[in-house]
Amino acid sequence: MQIDVLLKIAGVGLLVTAICQVLTRAGREEMATLATVAGILLALLMVVELAGELLAQVQAVFQLP
Repeated sequence: MQIDVLLKIAGVGLLVTAICQVLTRAGREEMATLATVAGILLALLMVVELAGELLAQVQAVFQLP
């Protein structure tokens, strides 16, 4: 298991949470929402990359074209 990817996703979550708290207290709820969406997209990109690697490994194991 790649623990570094999990730690990166957790780090993104913590960073986005802190940014959202600061922006919400400053009265910038729209910017906080955009920061949340950006954080979710970043985490999803990491997950999609891992899924691609998994599919490539399955393809190599079963020798699929």
